[in-house]
Amino acid sequence: MPLRRICIFCNKASGLSFTPEDVNDFYFYRLYGWDNTEREKIYHQYGHEIHWSSKPFPMAVEVLQELFKSHQISIITARPLLFRDVTIDWLKQNGIRYHNLFFTENKLQECIDSEINVLIDDAPHYAKEFADKNIPVILFEQPYNICLNIDLVYCASNWVEVNRRIIDLEEALN
Repeated sequence: MPLRRICIFCNKASGLSFTPEDVNDFYFYRLYGWDNTEREKIYHQYGHEIHWSSKPFPMAVEVLQELFKSHQISIITARPLLFRDVTIDWLKQNGIRYHNLFFTENKLQECIDSEINVLIDDAPHYAKEFADKNIPVILFEQPYNICLNIDLVYCASNWVEVNRRIIDLEEALN
């Protein structure tokens, strides 16, 4: 989900005016001075609108459509089940095809259980957790994760680079 959308709604809720460039922590709510309880309250208030009004990253739909033809696409999100319907509707509205959709905060266990062999994510803690288990991660660069330098974590700043990383990983296995 684009960081810009999150900032818009957090700024609306807080009266502050942060930009994505100001976000230097995956747990962006700390920038606003909120604890987890306050974050949950704001997220439940604005989450549906945040998720529905977000636009796919450039080339995400095209790359995912191409990958769908020859790969098993599983979307694993830490979103609460409260946002299940809006997530499914958004994926359909934007033409994003997938084979599986999971809502869990334990992404590592879901990937192990589902035999997923590469993760695409933006969360530095997930990237480290997966790399520690020898599962490659394509880390979608965000202001809060660019300094992460760990073996098996491959950075990508856009979806064309994500696709290139997948091709590189496939070639390394053959």
